[in-house]
Amino acid sequence: MRTDFAQLRRLPDLLFPRRCPFCGSLLGPDALQGTVCPACVPEEMRLQHIPARLPEGEHDFYAVREAAAAYYYEDIVRTAVLRCKRGGCFWYARELADRVAVLVFGALPAKQPGKMPQYAGVTALPLYSCIVPVPPRQPLPGMPGLPLLLARRLGAVLGVPVETPLYIKRRGRPQKELTREQRLQNARGAFGCRPGTDLTGRRVLLIDDIITTGATASACALALLQAGAVEVTAVAIAAAEELPKSRKKPPETKP
Repeated sequence: MRTDFAQLRRLPDLLFPRRCPFCGSLLGPDALQGTVCPACVPEEMRLQHIPARLPEGEHDFYAVREAAAAYYYEDIVRTAVLRCKRGGCFWYARELADRVAVLVFGALPAKQPGKMPQYAGVTALPLYSCIVPVPPRQPLPGMPGLPLLLARRLGAVLGVPVETPLYIKRRGRPQKELTREQRLQNARGAFGCRPGTDLTGRRVLLIDDIITTGATASACALALLQAGAVEVTAVAIAAAEELPKSRKKPPETKP
């Protein structure tokens, strides 16, 4: 009996059809760039962070060369991230990573659900030696953290190897419970690179799910620089920033 390898390659998509990361509905041929259902397109476009580069005045970066995010951390984007992080829907990480590849790195979008964006190497950001995910502070038992899932997918799209040298030296209090100043203090010295890590002369792409104050990204970047990296760029799905007035929802009118 002849094995049809083309059919075998399609098996995962048949068993686990791709879904919109923002609402969970099945993605059909009318999906935006193979990743967003038509119903979510207006909101997805409203929340895109354009330009992707994050303004320094909004965040406290002290070891990051530059940072970028695909979205503002609001509404359906926030729901999608939390669904991956705490809801156990880790498979949505693939679509979210593909949106980052398109919106931040200028990759050519997939033509249909389940396909991979194509990266031509045209980007304003520098070439990277490796991709490093931020280690999650509170991972779900037995599951890889969302940053690692994002890094793996982006590594496949961008053609850059993924490495995991970072670890948490000191957990401290959850960042979400702290003020801006407390976050910076809490994150300093909380991350390190494993013994034997040598990043001498390497440019590192640091991946996280959310950039809030920049404290975690900076603390991780400092550890990477101490291990020999020459520069670190941080990229996330979303950034916690004030939405521009033009992108805010109009107030609801009472009947």
